[in-house]
Parts: sequence; structure tokens; C-alpha cells
Amino acid sequence: MARKFAFMIHPRIIDDFGRRVGKVLRIGEELGMKITPKKPSEWILKHLSGRMGYTICSHFDVFGGKAEGYIVAVLLSGKQMKELDRHLVERRIIEAILFAQNKLGAGHIGLGAYTAPMTRNGLSVVKHPGIKAHITHGDALSSASAVPIVIECCRLKGIDITAATIAVVGAYGIVGKAATLLLAELNPHTMILTGHNHNKLAAVSRELIGCFQGQISCSADNSAIREADIVILSTTSDGYIVGPEDLKENAIVVDMAQPHNMGQEVCNQRPDVLRVDGGYMSIADINLRFKMGPPRGTSFACLTETVVSTLSGDQAHHVGPVDMAFARSIMPLANSLGFQVAPLTNFSRPIDPDFQFQRAADTAPLKQTVDNSLCFGEEGVLGLDN
Repeated sequence: MARKFAFMIHPRIIDDFGRRVGKVLRIGEELGMKITPKKPSEWILKHLSGRMGYTICSHFDVFGGKAEGYIVAVLLSGKQMKELDRHLVERRIIEAILFAQNKLGAGHIGLGAYTAPMTRNGLSVVKHPGIKAHITHGDALSSASAVPIVIECCRLKGIDITAATIAVVGAYGIVGKAATLLLAELNPHTMILTGHNHNKLAAVSRELIGCFQGQISCSADNSAIREADIVILSTTSDGYIVGPEDLKENAIVVDMAQPHNMGQEVCNQRPDVLRVDGGYMSIADINLRFKMGPPRGTSFACLTETVVSTLSGDQAHHVGPVDMAFARSIMPLANSLGFQVAPLTNFSRPIDPDFQFQRAADTAPLKQTVDNSLCFGEEGVLGLDN
């Protein structure tokens, strides 16, 4: 019998609820958005309960029946997740998880988008007496994916990692901290840690001192990244936080954040900079029956971790701060099951050998991948396709 898993998402914005209405009524997503008023939709989503509070977006097969997956959306927008009473939001998320566990038979459940932070990165879920499934937020594989990406970028750019400076923006976040500790194992010359909370930065720095022999610098000001050869972006900021003037000549930028921390305009103004999408994994031969932000044949690492945990029969929860032993083991395990870090892309577009980003005739704005979408990874996207 195939092992079953489910992955939790939610609508990115209220407009996505209109898309769902159009899909259900078979009138088209665009018309669905036009006929679905936003304010009443917000009220409706807020007051949904029980089985009305979530929906199955996709049901798919993994590797010829080795596993069976569901993508389940909690019907609250990202804005509502952040602004409504936390207990209400947590209850709605747990109701959807219990449905996936008890009705769909999911033995492993992944927390995507705000379903992770709104449940204290899964800690509240595993404390619920009704939860028997194995829970993961997927951030171990997300953080681990930064290492092979940096290695490949340095190879392409001809950068010696041991002589390089690596900056991690958002270094005390759940992904940022784990990525910091893993990247330190590459023995760069210097690590720069940035973030607004001095005490949290200091705590990461102290932990880093125990395993890293190079120089460590902490700063609350992102201008510190101007000294970095390699910049890892991993904050939950709603807007772009990196401008063209913030980056060293020929810098590498790995944007792990959702929404992105660096915009296309910076790439246009700084063609010397190599920006790559972080946290994407190749999932060849798996059709999620969903349109996604990453290129076809790839998925976000947090979803992939849920699949890996299911296929490997992992019996542990992976919630709260990333367990570093697990973070070190999850990528080799994923590789052994056929999952690899995805080929390098910039805003989901392939990067050519000369690092000249596809800029749509240099001036045309990049077409956003949030059309026809549900939220994934805070502002990344998954769109209905079934």
C-alpha cells in the first residue's frame, strides 16, 4: 500500500479565492476574480469552519505508486494568517491537518507558507492530542540546499570559497541560522551575519564560534553585505531589501526568501551580479498537478522534504528550530531517492553560461509567476491545475 502524505498551503491573497470560485463554477479564474468581491470574501474566509475551512487542491502519485500525495489549502489568505487572532488561525490549520490525517490517511504532513510560523513552526501541531501523523516544516532541506547552490555558483564564477566572504541576511531565522551553520562548514574566510535583533545575532555568532575558525562579523545594517562575495537572502520581509548599490562587484546572491528579497531591477542594473533562486529541488517524474512558482519539474525544498520523509519512512517530527544533524543528513537522503538541487535559475528562468540574465529586452518588466496562484512559501505560488 502506498504511503500517503499531505502538504499544507493557503491562498496568497483574497484574489486567489476568486480564482477558486471561478474554477469550481467552471467560469474561468479571471471571471471568478471579477465576480467575487474582496471584502465579503474576507468575511467569508474568516468565518468558515470545519470542512468548509479547507480544500483539496491536488492529489498525485509519486514514483509509480510508492507514495500518494495531497496538497490541501487552508482557506485563509496570507494577510489574514498574519492579522487574525492567532488561536483562530492555529485552529483552522490544525482542522485541515486532522482532516488530512484522519480522512485522507496521510501519515506525513508538511507545513507550507504561513501554516508553519503560525503554528510555532509546527510545535503547536505536535502538541495537539489528536495528531498522530509525522509533521515537518521542511526547512532542513531548504537550508541544506544552500550549500550545493553556493558550491556550483562559485565554480561558475571561479571563486575560491576558502578566500571568500559569505553574508547571511536573516541569519537567526529558521532557514538563515541553519544555512549559516552549514555554509560555515565550507570554511569561507569570513562570515557576515545580519539581522535587526542584536541578541539573536549574538546567539548565532556564539554557536558559530564553536565550529568555525574564520572571521565573524555581525551587523544590524544590511550595508554590511557590500563586503561579501556571496550573499544569502533569507528574511521574511514583504518587500525587496537589496538594491544595486548594496552588492560587491561580481557578487553571488542566493535568494532563499519567499517573497524574494531582491528584485529583477537589481539584475537589470547589475549584470555582473549572479542572482540565483534558492530552495528549489528537481522532482522529475512527479506531476504535482499544480502550476508552481519554480520551473516545471521542480518544487520547493520544503515540499520535497515532506516527500522524502514519506518515502524513507521517517518516524520523527521535524518542527521548531532545525535539527542540524537532520539538516546534514537530509540532502544525501534526498539524493539517494532521486531528488537533486534544481538547475540554477534566476526568477525561475535558466541562467546562461555567460550569466546574462534574461531581461525581456532589457526594459520590459518580468512577468510575475503569481498569476493563477495559491500561496506557497509565504509569497511563492502554487496554482490550481486540476
